[in-house]
Amino acid sequence: MKVMRLPGLAFILLLQGCNISAPAPGPDFPTSEMADIVFYNGTVITMNEDYPEGQAIAIKGKKILGVGTSLQALATANRTTQLIDLKGKTIMPGIVDAHTHVFNDRDRFGLDLPGAQELLFKNGITSLGNLFCTEEFVAEMRAFEPLLKVKTSLFLTKTFPCGEIQDSWYHGYPATRTPGEVLRINGIKITADGGTCGGMAVSEEFIPGTTGLGDLWHTQDEINAMVLEADKAGYQVAIHAIGDRAIEQAQNAIAYALDGRPNVLRHRIEHNSAIRPDLIPRYSEFGIIPVIFGWKKICDFYPRSPFYEAADFPYRTLIDYDPDLPVAWHGDDPYRGPVNPFIELHSMVTRTEVSETGALCTPPSWLAAQTIPVQTALKLMTLNAAYSLFRDDETGSLQTGKYADLIVLSANPLTIDPQDIHGIEVQLTMANGEIVYRLPTSGL
Repeated sequence: MKVMRLPGLAFILLLQGCNISAPAPGPDFPTSEMADIVFYNGTVITMNEDYPEGQAIAIKGKKILGVGTSLQALATANRTTQLIDLKGKTIMPGIVDAHTHVFNDRDRFGLDLPGAQELLFKNGITSLGNLFCTEEFVAEMRAFEPLLKVKTSLFLTKTFPCGEIQDSWYHGYPATRTPGEVLRINGIKITADGGTCGGMAVSEEFIPGTTGLGDLWHTQDEINAMVLEADKAGYQVAIHAIGDRAIEQAQNAIAYALDGRPNVLRHRIEHNSAIRPDLIPRYSEFGIIPVIFGWKKICDFYPRSPFYEAADFPYRTLIDYDPDLPVAWHGDDPYRGPVNPFIELHSMVTRTEVSETGALCTPPSWLAAQTIPVQTALKLMTLNAAYSLFRDDETGSLQTGKYADLIVLSANPLTIDPQDIHGIEVQLTMANGEIVYRLPTSGL
C-alpha cells in the first residue's frame, strides 16, 4: 500500500529494480512538498550526527528538502522533478576551504575570476574563506558578485605578509552574518610571523644550524591592540601563525581581547604548523579555532630538530586532546600544491603523500603517528570549516533546510582503501541547488 501512494514515475523506477533498502528512513523528510531534483540509489554522507548516512537526497530550490531512503526521496518527485540515479555513487557535502587564495592569486593559475570559480567547482569546493583582501580586491569581488556562486567570506588585510601594518580601512566594510549571502565580509587578517615572507617564529632552530629563530613581526602589545580593535568592532580575527612563538603570541592576543568572555566572534589562528605541547590546551581554554594544513609536502622532507619532531603538525594530538574543538582544514592554495582536497584528505588520513611522479612518499615515524580518522578529517573539511566561517547553519552538512551544496564522488572515502583516497574524483558539484559542474564521463 505504501508503494502505491508514490508518484507514477517513482513507482516505475522501483519496479525496475531501484535499490530501496536502507537501515532507517530519514527522520525529517517532508510528506507533502515536491522536489525539483532527486538524487537516489547511492550513498549520502551527511556529516549530520543524528543521521550520518542516507541513500538519497531531495532538493527544492536552493535548499535540501530531505535526506533519507530512495523510497522517501522518490516520493517527493512529480513529472517535472529531475531524477538522477547515482548508481551506487557517493554524495557528501561540498568541500569548505577555510583559507585559500584561489581568487586573489588567480593569476598564478593563469585564470580570471570566472575561471578560478570553475577550478574550485571542478575540485568540489563550494564555500571558502579568502584570506588576503585589499580594498581593490574587495571592489573586484563586489563587481563579480552577480556571477559568484561559491559562498565566499572575505578577511580584510590588516597586515601584509612581511608584517607591514595597514591603517584601519576595514572599518568601512562592516562584517555581515546574513544567512545565504554568497559574498560576505567575515573579519580581518593579521600576519604574526614569517612563512610567505621571512621565516616562521620558533623557540628553537627548526633545522639545527641553518634556520635561526625566524621572524616575529609584532610586539605583543601591537598585536593585542590590533585584535582588541577588531573584536570591539565585531570582526572575526584570523591570525597567520606558523611557528610556536607566533602561535603563543596569537593565543595571548585573542585571550587579551576576550578578557574572560566566550569567543563568540570565532577568532582563529591560521596554519598552526609547529605547536609546542604546552600550547595545545590553550586553544580549548580560550575557544580559539585552529585552522590546519592537510598536505605537509613530505616528498621534499628535510630533517628537523628532535624538539620539533613532537611539535610539527601534531594534529592528531590536538584533536584527541579536545574532540569538541572545531579544528578546521584549509588548502591555502596556490601555495601548497595542486587544488585537490582529496590529495589533502589522503595526507591527513595516511600521512603519506603523492609526489610529482605519482609515487607515494612515506612519512617518518613521528609524523605517521599523527594520522586522522577519515570521518574526523571529513568533518574538518566540511562542518568544522563551515563553523570557522560562520556558515555552519547554512552548509557543511546535508540535512533538511540547509543550502544544497554537495558533490558526487567516484568512490566513498569512508570505505575505499585509505591509500587510494587521493585518486577520488569529483564527478558533479552542486551549489545552492544548482548543478555548477558535471564531469562529462560521469554518466550522471
